[in-house]
Amino acid sequence: MKLKEAQDRSFELLCLIDDICRREHVPYFLDGGSEIGAVREKDIIPWDDDIDIKLLLADYPAFRDAMRKHLPEGVRLVEPEDFAPRFYDFVVRVVDTRVLRRRVTEEDQAYGLLDNNLCIDVFVHYHIPEGGLARRLTYARMKLLYGLGLGHRYRLDMSRYTAAQKLPVLLMRAAGRLIPARSLCRHFFRLAGRMDRRYAASPWGLSNWLTGSTYQKMAWYASSVSGELRGRAFPIPVGYDEDLTTYYGDYMHPPKDRGAFIQHLDEEDRYQEP
Repeated sequence: MKLKEAQDRSFELLCLIDDICRREHVPYFLDGGSEIGAVREKDIIPWDDDIDIKLLLADYPAFRDAMRKHLPEGVRLVEPEDFAPRFYDFVVRVVDTRVLRRRVTEEDQAYGLLDNNLCIDVFVHYHIPEGGLARRLTYARMKLLYGLGLGHRYRLDMSRYTAAQKLPVLLMRAAGRLIPARSLCRHFFRLAGRMDRRYAASPWGLSNWLTGSTYQKMAWYASSVSGELRGRAFPIPVGYDEDLTTYYGDYMHPPKDRGAFIQHLDEEDRYQEP
């Protein structure tokens, strides 16, 4: 799939999700590069090959029910446990099972093609303890569950880890093989739900994306303002400036290495803007 087609089809899928959320009054926000695009480009970033959204864990049951109720045939909500007996990550996805982004590999087949289908990632945010030590321990606890999940990954690229990280990763992966992937996924979301309720007054949060994660200020997501993609309004967090600055720095100036943002397509279908 060429980059332009991936962007066009992803935008169509986003519009479908947006229509359903508006119909069922489910709050959500654009996320990541899509959030930047709605602020800076008023369009999908030309070198971005996917679209991301986010919402609060408290709103996730309504989102899940709305998607299951209204998504058309061939489009489905995929939760992390749906990869079982494999584990990919804790991210929720809205997947168009009719569309593949790249040539099918043995690894894709091991995941039931769910990592190759055109999709929109859904990042779910939940409250965590306010104290600094308690926050760090909470992150470590959630990261441990992710490490255990790696025991069910089809393949793990150990070159991504430093020398100091490799032994803990291998140990967690070995231990994780003893626990079913579905159980790990369910435990992660039960734990996130308990913390979200217990620490609802805390200003701090985490998401189900635990790779290179930082803490979020939940006030960023207290309400939405309007962003724009391709002439259509989409919700972005009221605290979008602090949100994006925390993750990307000076997000109003595009990065030099734009090819790093094209991750899901075959090499020959990628391009870099001049």
